[in-house]
Amino acid sequence: MVAPKVRFLTKIYHPNIDRLGRICLDVLKSNWSPALQIRTILLSIQALLSSPNPDDPLANEVAQAWKDDEKKAIETAREWTQMYAK
Repeated sequence: MVAPKVRFLTKIYHPNIDRLGRICLDVLKSNWSPALQIRTILLSIQALLSSPNPDDPLANEVAQAWKDDEKKAIETAREWTQMYAK
């Protein structure tokens, strides 16, 4: 009856995901309910990936880069995707 353990194995440049792949997401922690379906969790992760929240970071350096120059941070995220996710 506890939240599933979800993390990324592939390196990802995102302010809400740390270098170990752990995800800062409320439905995996404080807002967890056994009534949630895996579909809901995956949709929440997808939403987080498309809308990073640098004000509630897990990766402080990435969050600061996102705040300083969002366009450059997005480009870095694309580069990491090319390097590590293919």
